[in-house]
Amino acid sequence: MPITAADVRATQFGTTRMRSGYDMDEVDAFLDIIEADVAQYADELQRSRDGEAVLRTQCDQLQARLTAAEQRVSELQEQLATSGRGVSVPAAAAAPQVSEELRSHLGDNPEAAEVLAVAQRTADEIIRFAQTRADGITASVRATLDEQRALLDR
Repeated sequence: MPITAADVRATQFGTTRMRSGYDMDEVDAFLDIIEADVAQYADELQRSRDGEAVLRTQCDQLQARLTAAEQRVSELQEQLATSGRGVSVPAAAAAPQVSEELRSHLGDNPEAAEVLAVAQRTADEIIRFAQTRADGITASVRATLDEQRALLDR
């Protein structure tokens, strides 16, 4: 059982009858207990410092991954914005856009127009899925980073 500061403060040594001073055996035994406890505290402190260093490294790595993920999400959002396909439009409301050039190539073939519409809806769903997945990954990395920060704060 580790010794406390109160234990040290309350310890009293007996005196010897043959000479003045304290009983050396009692003092040596007490110092042995203190030495063991100080060594234990030093080991625990070193383990805590090592653990903190590992957590800081992990935190830095997670921060770098979060930054990279946020940058990638931004790039994808820019690509979506420049391609004219916004992910904010619900699938039911998004009517497939068929250019005049495509219409001229399709002619009066309703089956080809339907295939094109299905392809457009599928592409829009894939884009929405990718955006949702990217948002989920970003949220997951943020949550992990917050947990790591909370551990570091403790």
